[in-house]
Amino acid sequence: MKSVHSLRDIKERLQAGFDNKEDSIQDSGERNGTQLKAYLIENNNVAPLEVGSPKGEWKELDDKKWFVNSDKDYPETFYLDATRSRVWILYSTIDTNHSDVFVKDWVGRGKNLDRCWLSRKQLLHWGDITNTSWVKRGVGLAFSDGLSPDEDAANFSLKAWHGKKKLPAGLDKVLKTAQKEFAIHSIRWQKRTNSSVDMSTEWYSNGKVTINRATDVDDVFIWVAEMANYYSSALKNATDLRDTTFAAFELDFSQEINLDAFTSTVLNGAGDMKLWLMETERQKDFARYKGVDLHTWDRVFIDVGLDYAYLTIPKGGCVNAAPRIATIQGEDNAGYTKIFHEGVEVFA
Repeated sequence: MKSVHSLRDIKERLQAGFDNKEDSIQDSGERNGTQLKAYLIENNNVAPLEVGSPKGEWKELDDKKWFVNSDKDYPETFYLDATRSRVWILYSTIDTNHSDVFVKDWVGRGKNLDRCWLSRKQLLHWGDITNTSWVKRGVGLAFSDGLSPDEDAANFSLKAWHGKKKLPAGLDKVLKTAQKEFAIHSIRWQKRTNSSVDMSTEWYSNGKVTINRATDVDDVFIWVAEMANYYSSALKNATDLRDTTFAAFELDFSQEINLDAFTSTVLNGAGDMKLWLMETERQKDFARYKGVDLHTWDRVFIDVGLDYAYLTIPKGGCVNAAPRIATIQGEDNAGYTKIFHEGVEVFA
């Protein structure tokens, strides 16, 4: 296989992989081979060559702001679209178990990189687009009560994938009821033309998408870029609101959280929430914190009640902290979470 020197080379390589999958599906009815994965990465004014690759180092292609990784063990398995200044798209062709670990380590090595944390409305975005053939094929809900001791934790998870036929009687009502209380972890979407599937994807709340099936690599790039642009616009809008009003972001939770456990978590400055905070005030149903966002080491202030929080990010700080906290808290212990700023829903 020839080396990758251009975006065209990437497309040819990925298209060959998709074509082989289609042949496999037709011959055996099974999906074989590694899925293509794309990760939306928020960056804080940093260049790709400064942060390196999830494996090895980046080599810029003939197409400027596109990169391929150079590595002894996993050569040319990561491709980076850095054409957007704020939201990058990282493509991976290695298996999920290794890919997810490498990407998590890459994002967590230091400041400047973060995941793009997709809200419920962003995950449902394809269903709101007119004149397209996207069909929802299932939803994954999550609630892990991650702040409680193991013996007291109340966990809930559900994945409901379905095909052409109607859902079993009563299940649709169960799903709608559950979605009112619990965070959406992932959604499966299919893009269809008449009776054929052009693309089959699963979008995750941490800004990842797996492409299980596709007939056209250009189509894949277009739709992943659509979500990257959508998230980039949300970041800009939220930043403009913050800079104009200097008000806090309000997080509304559908489940009550444990303030003692929240305090012990943020005091450690560990985990995906990337907050290192100190409690400065405490009441029975309220706690106030100040500290830093480890993504950028900018100051943050957060007031947390039993089912709400007010997050203040001073001017210059990264507003990506708002969807990160909302998503992680929503899935770990707070259920369905909305984000508002001065009464306007953001990241929606």
